Amino acid sequence: MKVFGFYKSKKYLQRVLISIMLSLVIVLMASTLANTYILEKSVKSIQEESNLKVLTQFQYNFSYMNEVITHLSYFVIKDNLLIPLMFDDMLPKMDLIRGYQRMTNIMESSSFLHSMAIYNHSQNEIYGTTSNFLLDGGVTKKKIRDWLLDPSQPHLTSRLIPVNLEKEDGQIDTFAFIVTDSFKPFSSHESAIIFYIKSDWVFDSLKKMNVRSNRDQGDLLIADREGRLYSSKINNTYVNEVNSLRIQQMITSSNGDLKRPSGFVIGDIAGVKSMVTYLEDPIPDWTILYIQSYEKLMEDVTKTRVKSFGISGVFLLMAIGLSIWLSYKLYHPIEDMLKRIRDHTTGKSQPGLLEGDEFDVMSERYLKLSEKLHEISSEQIVNKYYIRKFLTDSQMYSHHDIVNLIEKHNLHISVRHEIRVCVLRIDHFMTYDRNTTASTKKMYSFAIVNIAQEIMIKAYPCEAVEVWGDHVVLIVSMCGSSTNAVSEQVVHLIREIQLTIGHYYGLSLSCGISDKISQLDHLSAGYTQALNNSLYKIIFGYRSIITTDAIKENLTNSLVSIPDIIERKLSEALKKGQMTEAGIELEKAFSLVTKFNYDDIHRAVNNLAWVIKNTALEIMDNRVSKFALNMDYIHHIPQEKETLEEMYLTLLSLCAKIIEGQRPGTTERNDLILETMKELIHQKYSDVNLGQQSIALTVKLSSAYIGKLFKESFKMTITEYINEVRLRHAQILLESGNHTVLEIMEKCGYSNPSYFFRLFKAKFGSTPKEYRMKKSIS
Repeated sequence: MKVFGFYKSKKYLQRVLISIMLSLVIVLMASTLANTYILEKSVKSIQEESNLKVLTQFQYNFSYMNEVITHLSYFVIKDNLLIPLMFDDMLPKMDLIRGYQRMTNIMESSSFLHSMAIYNHSQNEIYGTTSNFLLDGGVTKKKIRDWLLDPSQPHLTSRLIPVNLEKEDGQIDTFAFIVTDSFKPFSSHESAIIFYIKSDWVFDSLKKMNVRSNRDQGDLLIADREGRLYSSKINNTYVNEVNSLRIQQMITSSNGDLKRPSGFVIGDIAGVKSMVTYLEDPIPDWTILYIQSYEKLMEDVTKTRVKSFGISGVFLLMAIGLSIWLSYKLYHPIEDMLKRIRDHTTGKSQPGLLEGDEFDVMSERYLKLSEKLHEISSEQIVNKYYIRKFLTDSQMYSHHDIVNLIEKHNLHISVRHEIRVCVLRIDHFMTYDRNTTASTKKMYSFAIVNIAQEIMIKAYPCEAVEVWGDHVVLIVSMCGSSTNAVSEQVVHLIREIQLTIGHYYGLSLSCGISDKISQLDHLSAGYTQALNNSLYKIIFGYRSIITTDAIKENLTNSLVSIPDIIERKLSEALKKGQMTEAGIELEKAFSLVTKFNYDDIHRAVNNLAWVIKNTALEIMDNRVSKFALNMDYIHHIPQEKETLEEMYLTLLSLCAKIIEGQRPGTTERNDLILETMKELIHQKYSDVNLGQQSIALTVKLSSAYIGKLFKESFKMTITEYINEVRLRHAQILLESGNHTVLEIMEKCGYSNPSYFFRLFKAKFGSTPKEYRMKKSIS
């Protein structure tokens, strides 16, 4: 009973179950019926095609048989021994004997002939060959005469006519074939030969087919033009006037106006549902019928249908069980929701006792809750509006006006005690804003406001409100304790708020706390101070709690920028690849920055970023190959990072990349510079102005740098190397040319003869003239 009561109370679940089960029943039953219908239709179509093939074969046998008998009749009617029996008025005895003998020979030569008779019009006499005809006292003769000369039923010639020659039960035992001199219907005014064909010969082909199929599928019948039925079977149940009329009506109704020569119909014959296949005109005015029991014909289909319904029933039971299980699984959230609704409403009535289903119950509860929520939210909207106005535009109100509004709206703000404003700012806000949906942001803001107010109000009257998307403001009334003790308690509660929000929502909050506020109309100033204090998390880091005392040194500091010497040393250390020196200078810079005002901090760090960027660009300009470094990102670092620690580590890492990027190309770069310098000296040695300074300008490096580099590489100064090159060229010209010493001096880049002579003598041990004279003598 409990289970039934549980089910009865779940009206929506009832509809779900009933709908699913009815759908399953309808689909499975429709599928089964469609399959069995298609199967039955296919079997009927196949059976019709098979039956028509049988009847077509039988039609062919009839046509062939009729052709054989026609050829025999043409031969017999012209037989000279039979002509006297047909036409003589006075028949001699010998002609009669010869005629009978001839008929006997014809009978013996044709296996399909049952008997044979000749009608002599002149004598009005019939001559026959069978023993019954001759010995039964004229009974057979009279039957032939009555049938042949019946004026009400003229017979067509040269075609098979079903007759009962010997049987008295109406069943055919022969087919008559009348032959005359003309092709007109037979009349008593002309002579004729009558052949009687065995009926077994006619039906033999179908019997053989039935034997080959290993089962008797039906009955073969022949209908004449009047609709009378003839069968080879004795006591065939279909051969009577009622069934003949019924079959004729079925075929006529099926054909309609089309008059199809073949086809099949299904209907009740003799109280049995039967399938009748028909084929017209195998011989003119005949119709061959093949009648089969529909029940036997569809026996396999019936068995298949029973099996199909059985299998469908099993699957239906399984599907119903599975649907009930799934329905209860899917219904489980709805049931949980109903339980929660009942737990949070005053009424404890069961859903089943109310009008409608579970959703009507939830709708009713929702409407009631939404009405209450609307009342509460309307009041809260007004309250939050005034709180925001107090924080942003308190100077617009007098102290008395603010007191009246607080009392009117029952705000948790004390009008007799000091107040502190706390700003809770979301850390990593750019990432939070970029990766959080609008609906989730609303949920987080709602959670922070309510949790912060709930925790703080345990110790002090408090109002919480979201002013902007990145921070929440608490107005805390400092009731009860001394100022220091109160401050410590507020810090403790703020820390609890941070831990709670971090644990449940994974958000990090930093907090700025204002100084005490004695006048309510100074709330805007307190909010601005708390908001500015919260910005100094750039120094203290994430989840910091910042008071004015903590940043007093920053607010009073007169230093606003980093000394140029630190920036210069940092740049030189980067150019020289000295990571330790670069790190020391960067650390000095950030040590000074931590004492700056907030605005000056950003400006100083931004300047540092530009110094590093410009140094990196200068280094890259002096390199053959560039190192992979995104220069555009450097000056965005102060805006993207929220703390000095993050900025310091990012810039330090950047310096390391710059120095590391120089090392693979240092040797290559120095070699290239040295080779360039040597090439310049060899090309411009004749230039009087060639010197270390001019070479430095050409390679765009400092004179001191290239002088030091050249000295370290070749163990001589650039000036010494220039003199070496000039003196070698002067030596060559003295040995091979006809130039004067002064001309050689000018060609080698010297303008002072005494300086040239002194250098030459120091190099070769004699003056230029003495050197030429020695070489000419030798």
